[in-house]
Amino acid sequence: MRWIVSILLIMALLTGCTSSNLIDIPVTDEAKYQYTPRIYTVQKGDTLYGISWAFGLDYKQVAGWNDIKSPYTIHIGDQIYLYPRKQKGSTEKTKPIVLTSLPRQRQPSEPKAIVTPVEKAVATPTPTASTTGKWTWPAQGKLVGKFAPKAGNKGIQIAGAEGSPIRATSGGQVVYAGEGLRGYGKLIIIKHSSEYISAYAHNKEILVREGQAINSGQQIASMGQTGTNRPILHFEIRKSGNPIDPMKYLNQ
Repeated sequence: MRWIVSILLIMALLTGCTSSNLIDIPVTDEAKYQYTPRIYTVQKGDTLYGISWAFGLDYKQVAGWNDIKSPYTIHIGDQIYLYPRKQKGSTEKTKPIVLTSLPRQRQPSEPKAIVTPVEKAVATPTPTASTTGKWTWPAQGKLVGKFAPKAGNKGIQIAGAEGSPIRATSGGQVVYAGEGLRGYGKLIIIKHSSEYISAYAHNKEILVREGQAINSGQQIASMGQTGTNRPILHFEIRKSGNPIDPMKYLNQ
């Protein structure tokens, strides 16, 4: 009887390995909670873009709900509403859930004392993908994970050589560069327009800073395995806060 069970287990493993969507790294968006709290208290290293990304929200909506104007300055201890508040004069009976920290792998070695606004870059980046319709591949390697939001994979995964270049898929501005969001390792988020944002996760080394203007194809990081078991890039594109299939843009 035991040998029958063993054979069944081996067959199950072999069958699973033949799936084109199966990869041996975590692809679930662990940074997003199972529920979105109503209020979040800003911690060291947080940015409005990072908070919005973690909860799958559009940063413009979050800014509007909190009456935060560009360049979206927030400070430690600020309470950020993650839902559209009612107009003045209305009563709110529901007690808000207050969340004091995002899920993190580890704190940066030199955390920021105050969350600074994203500075307007002096350099002018190349036209963004949202205006030109062209998106370049962010890395060279093998596609090992496909876009499957229902399964928790909100981007694609490209496996390659450790240390190989990671490049911006289009021109824009860096709005997040760090490793404060659990499940992404060393992460870079680039804003391409008021609608489009792209993200590059699990980098070995980050070569850009927040607020920096980036040109299309410019190297922004090197491929690594922070949060994975092999060198890989997890790449996402979000439109108005919603994940979209990068392949529909990269293959244009």
